[in-house]
Amino acid sequence: MDFPAYIPSVVREHLAHYLEGEIDRDIPGYAELLTKAELALAEIERAIECSTQRGEVDKLSSLRKQRTDEVNHRDALASDVDCLRRLAHDPRMRDLFALIAHENLSDQQLRSFIHSAWSAKIDYRIFRERLKRATELKDKISDAANTLAKLIRQFEETHVNGPDEFHSIPALLRKTENTEEGQDNAAMWRSMRKYVLGESDRRAIPVDKPAQSSDGDNSGNAPEIVIRILESGDKPEIDPVEQARDTLRYVWGLAPPFSSLLETVAKAAQKYNLSEYGAVGAAIDSRQHSLKTEYLRAFAYHLSNNNLVLTNVVLRAMAIISNVVINMPDVDVTYDDARKALAKQIGNPLENSIEK
Repeated sequence: MDFPAYIPSVVREHLAHYLEGEIDRDIPGYAELLTKAELALAEIERAIECSTQRGEVDKLSSLRKQRTDEVNHRDALASDVDCLRRLAHDPRMRDLFALIAHENLSDQQLRSFIHSAWSAKIDYRIFRERLKRATELKDKISDAANTLAKLIRQFEETHVNGPDEFHSIPALLRKTENTEEGQDNAAMWRSMRKYVLGESDRRAIPVDKPAQSSDGDNSGNAPEIVIRILESGDKPEIDPVEQARDTLRYVWGLAPPFSSLLETVAKAAQKYNLSEYGAVGAAIDSRQHSLKTEYLRAFAYHLSNNNLVLTNVVLRAMAIISNVVINMPDVDVTYDDARKALAKQIGNPLENSIEK
């Protein structure tokens, strides 16, 4: 891959690694991944065309979903490839390297600066939307849990016998199967549930009235009871397994009712402050969406993780490379934009130094 003369060798190696991969180690670059994604998309398009001609309605729904996923994947790769190529060839990068040369960055810091600029290129609106949706659902969960807890308590006040599941946590666990984590976990939960609840095999299986024999004797189904009289000073032999079961049954008997658990869920939902973490959290840590501000804050987060201090020179370099990465005609990132967006992080940039 050819590079302009002003691109430092360490940056050339870094960009070439991601664009071209490493053939000797069988590591594909983003350019190759993009080619494969385009071929896969073309294959799906052909399959959709064939299914349409054959009237295979059932297949079309699945194929169209695959096409949507593949288009998104292809577009994301294409965006990354375009960005990496701009970082390698955009003439604005000449000014960047001329400016940042005054900071005497190490090779690792220079790599980190370029990589951070690329890594921060994300559509943060997706994360804003999902955080908004999660907040709405959290509030609804709180309201629903409180409502259900009150209804259960009102039902108990009628003093009419209801299902054990209305109040007993062990009853809920006993009757609830694991349908979320696959067949293996479901079978494991089913087999281990009686141990969790302190139940023997006989207790875990609900039994109606024992069947009687023709002469009225039900001894064939009833457990044999053995009474042993202890001499003075003898200690009873206690089965440790049965003792553990007794302890678990006793503890479960002390557990709060189901309605109390619901109230705990409601309180947790009310008090919990939903947020994103890392670079995404830094980017959307404001009420309003702003492409420039979100990008700069995520960029600065990555730089801080790589021990790069936000000096005046670094802020100016961030503005230059932000325009290369974002590359939109109606977006112009300036030094002033960077300084305002990162005011909390930089303090007084004149007092900072890039070297640690």
